[in-house]
Amino acid sequence: TVVAMHHPPFRSGIEHMDQIGLREGGDELARILLRHSQVRRLICGHLHRPIFSVWGGVPALTVPSTAHQIALDWREEGLTAWRSEPPGFGVHLLGEDGHIVSHVAASGDYGPAHPF
Repeated sequence: TVVAMHHPPFRSGIEHMDQIGLREGGDELARILLRHSQVRRLICGHLHRPIFSVWGGVPALTVPSTAHQIALDWREEGLTAWRSEPPGFGVHLLGEDGHIVSHVAASGDYGPAHPF
């Protein structure tokens, strides 16, 4: 099981985004996740950055936006801004054994692959 939601239940440290994040129910969600071991991943939006955490014992992540990225600024009075960082997306591969591997990839044309 993968749980997908827009506002992540965890704080990112980007204060202006956390202020408009999940306002209620985060602790209850953690208790639910702890009771349901079939939940393998919690994927979230809102933050326009690759961020990894654990919530309710479940690996949780956000990925870059396909548009702009939120400026990475951890100051309490941090800048409310976006940056023209490369767009990106997440891909989650489900194995036959139920194991999930999550990849975060930049999108765009960065030239051909080069052998090592």
